[in-house]
Amino acid sequence: MPNRAGRFCFPPVEGVSKDVSSALVLSDEKEKELLRNCWYSHDARWYMAVVQEFGVEAANRLNRRVCRALGKAEMRRLVMALGIAGPTTVQELVQVIEAAFRFFAPPPLTQLEIRVVDDHSYEAWMKRCFIHDNITKAGIAPFYVCAAHDRIQGWHEVLGLPLAEEPPAQPCAKVQGRECRPLVRVRLPEEVQSHEL
Repeated sequence: MPNRAGRFCFPPVEGVSKDVSSALVLSDEKEKELLRNCWYSHDARWYMAVVQEFGVEAANRLNRRVCRALGKAEMRRLVMALGIAGPTTVQELVQVIEAAFRFFAPPPLTQLEIRVVDDHSYEAWMKRCFIHDNITKAGIAPFYVCAAHDRIQGWHEVLGLPLAEEPPAQPCAKVQGRECRPLVRVRLPEEVQSHEL
């Protein structure tokens, strides 16, 4: 049953103090953190189950496909929830991408800086990445192919500003001792329309 704030809480139980009942309610921020952590735990376990059942190559291939589809679903829902139109410039696109990171992978999961480079590209500097942290902890970093770029590709496709090129299948840059700082080039709406003709 909802409490006064509209949050779910258990009905009072005879003989149980109100302190116990109120301890069963989470703040909005704690609730979001719990849901994100549960989702990412599911994601990691799904990936490892595929590795064990079908091997690393199949797991990486399927993970990239799933992450791209996830990115599309996430961005559709985010755009609808925010009630915004699709961006038409790289500057507007960067604002939406930054908002998506705040919702789906906020600090401390990721620490990201994005800067517009020109009318067709932006640079995304991933200073901290929860995927890198987790694949390193799990001991799978040497064979993991990063699917984060595929997720972002899904975002771009829904926003109508697709990537200029398919993201390559690459291992985690941070695992290789490099910065994760991709230059992301997009096709603007007029380029997409002329390409479709």
